Amino acid sequence: MSGEKEGSTGQLPLSDQDVVVYLQKNPDFFVENKALLEVLELPARYSGEQIVDLQHEALKRLRAKQDMLVDNSRSNMSIQMATHEAVLAMLEARTLDELIGIVQDELPILLDIDMAAIALEGAVETIDMSAEGMPVLLPAGEVQRRLGDQDVSLVASVQPGDPLFGAARDLVRSVAIARLYSTETMPAGVLILGARDENSFHPHQGTELITFMARVAEILVERWLSASDMDE
Repeated sequence: MSGEKEGSTGQLPLSDQDVVVYLQKNPDFFVENKALLEVLELPARYSGEQIVDLQHEALKRLRAKQDMLVDNSRSNMSIQMATHEAVLAMLEARTLDELIGIVQDELPILLDIDMAAIALEGAVETIDMSAEGMPVLLPAGEVQRRLGDQDVSLVASVQPGDPLFGAARDLVRSVAIARLYSTETMPAGVLILGARDENSFHPHQGTELITFMARVAEILVERWLSASDMDE
């Protein structure tokens, strides 16, 4: 293409440079318009070391984009299936203690993380641990301090030693903390998911599946607390 090309719709003609600038600002243009690769007149293949095979490069980048989309789709599907399995495991709990045990013991395996716990606010001054070393009771106001107005906090990198992670405090490097809302029978609390690898959780991730798990945990905790009050 050389010089300016007259438009057929009465619009101002585009120069070669206009097209170049547009494509530079829209690098995904040919990914979104794949059919153009079949009609464009691209340079023939050359073997010279200094000559770039544009057709080969265009197709290679397109395939790389497609492979990335497929990998992301598979990863998302795997995470979704793991979340469903984790929820089903929680639903099998017959008591509150059993639910807490399932969260601590089974969720890390199902979700491929390193620690998980449910902790509720209570009449304690510091974070109280279970016999297994996992947080179960939090001081009043701890949920608000950790989450502010958020339902879920995803932290890519955390410093070791935070008591919120209990026995895993020196292991956890990335964490998701999801709010459990208080009700008439249940204090505020959190679902904690921790991983040893940084960026296992990060702020750019979606929070829908973690929120779903937290809502299920919230319903189950309230159910068992209500049942305990009725037994008394």
